[in-house]
Amino acid sequence: MPADLLGGLPAPLVLLVAGGFVVVEAALVIGVVLPGASALLTLGVLTQAGLVPLPVSVVTGALAALAGSQAAYAFGRWRPHALSNRWLAHPRAARARQLLARFGGAAVLLGQWVVGARTLTPRLAAASGLPYRRFLPWNLPSAAVWGTVMVLLGYAAGEAYQRVSWVLAVVAAGLLVLLVLVARRWLRRNPLPGEVVTDTPVRVEGSLR
Repeated sequence: MPADLLGGLPAPLVLLVAGGFVVVEAALVIGVVLPGASALLTLGVLTQAGLVPLPVSVVTGALAALAGSQAAYAFGRWRPHALSNRWLAHPRAARARQLLARFGGAAVLLGQWVVGARTLTPRLAAASGLPYRRFLPWNLPSAAVWGTVMVLLGYAAGEAYQRVSWVLAVVAAGLLVLLVLVARRWLRRNPLPGEVVTDTPVRVEGSLR
């Protein structure tokens, strides 16, 4: 979710969109291919830019992560066989099942930090019969901490970018010049078909060309 798409929105709408995306991607399993962490990282960057107060962003990230995993668990309990074979065959689904088989309830905490598995683990935990009283103690702290960390990482990245943006511009310009020089050198050594390139002048009918 690019920052420039959210930067022009009012602060309450930014919070709603970023938080809502995290909830929806977990509840509807789209986080397997479109991780919701990008929304919270973007929220952190916009927070660093002054669009949203940091405490509000942190609370939004934590609550959105918690609500998303709770919704995923509820769907898994309500419709345990709703996941299609295509999702179950996905490598990240296999990773989530391995975590559950090996660690039981603790897999809910571990899966929160694994890309893709974060979306599938609550649903698979519910479908496998993990009681809610065992799910919640693992999910509550891990989801809240994950949401907080993602926002803070985005905030730190935005601050670092502001400090080194001029350095990045100089480096990018230098790389561009280097790329042009390398390309010219390569073309001189590897002329295109039908093209003759030489470093020495060729005398033709008494003139230099």
